[in-house]
Amino acid sequence: MKHLQSHERVLGDPDTTEAYGFQLGSGCEGGERIALIGELGAGKTTLMRGFARGMGVDSSEVTSPTFTLLAVHEPTNSGLQLVHGDAYRLGSREELDAVGWEEYMADPHSVVVLEWPQRVEGALGSDPITIEIMHDAPDSTGTIGRLVRCTVPESVAARSTRSCPTCSQAVPAGGEFFPFCCSRCRLADLGSWFSGAYTLSREIEEDDLYDPDLR
Repeated sequence: MKHLQSHERVLGDPDTTEAYGFQLGSGCEGGERIALIGELGAGKTTLMRGFARGMGVDSSEVTSPTFTLLAVHEPTNSGLQLVHGDAYRLGSREELDAVGWEEYMADPHSVVVLEWPQRVEGALGSDPITIEIMHDAPDSTGTIGRLVRCTVPESVAARSTRSCPTCSQAVPAGGEFFPFCCSRCRLADLGSWFSGAYTLSREIEEDDLYDPDLR
């Protein structure tokens, strides 16, 4: 997810909750594994409608998959696949595997969100992003409301950064000059030699050294 860091936020109403979900969904790049935690009626489905819309899915198709266990949505334009699961009624991990869970988890183009993940421990791997919604809970400033707490493991946050090929400084994914840290480093790339985007159609020959068009 682009630029996602651990945070907490108060969501005042359903519209705010859906807008927050939209922000999360629009930042997905594929491969995200998300644990969505909250009691019944906390607003998980509302958040998921916004999340799906952010990915390009028709939000009217999003409902709680409590009885279907798994809903797979094909976005209209992102090329990613939203897999929305609900483990509330499950008694074991095997029941989840029976609906093709492992196949979706192995797909780098899928974004997997699982509600009630605590009932099937380990189903999201070792380092999922955790989004927890709590009723009438205070945030760090003492404000009361529907509190959402997003926890991003360090291993996941590190995947959204790369080193600038010119100066080796860390560069967040999706930055203006990515994979470079700034315009100066991008200009210093000498025709894409550092980034590897430049290729030769043939090997350089000795006569090329005297060709005025190549000087």
